[in-house]
Amino acid sequence: MKHTVLAGLLFVAWIVFIGAPDFAAIVLGLVVSVTTVIVIRTMTTGERWLGRVDRPLSAAEPAFDALSAPTLADRLRSLGSLIVFVPVFAAKIVASGANLAFLALKPTMDFWPGIVRVHGGLPTVSQTAVFAGLITLTPGTLTLDYDPEGDDLYVHWIDVTGYGDVTFDDRVTSGLREWVRRISP
Repeated sequence: MKHTVLAGLLFVAWIVFIGAPDFAAIVLGLVVSVTTVIVIRTMTTGERWLGRVDRPLSAAEPAFDALSAPTLADRLRSLGSLIVFVPVFAAKIVASGANLAFLALKPTMDFWPGIVRVHGGLPTVSQTAVFAGLITLTPGTLTLDYDPEGDDLYVHWIDVTGYGDVTFDDRVTSGLREWVRRISP
């Protein structure tokens, strides 16, 4: 019931935001609202998402069961982390955008774009998907592919100068992996 109410509230917000919607905008609003609720439910409870269980990425980790469901304290901690994360991520986007603008405005091209492999390092498929999406939202990076066997993401990055650097993974992902861990109960 609470998921239906949330979808309804999101749909109402969509209609208010659109103003004078036509049929296509209403259908799109319904699709976006329902999809958002499904993804939120998966991230917060580990329940099924379109017929699939959000399974651990490695066989060594236990599968989700009702006994390991997040408690209210876990969900509140996740919500607090999310509230802190939003301005932190906004700052990362602004800094990355400024760096990208600086690179674009330089008279010489002394940076080298390329594709790099980044270890996922997160326990579930949905957490890895959110991690990949956050990387893609950061200017100058684009997640291209995921290898489930090695738990590796392939990311196109605007400046691979210094490839092999010890902090290379942190330079590409900007510490987003730890935020995804904190936000997901």
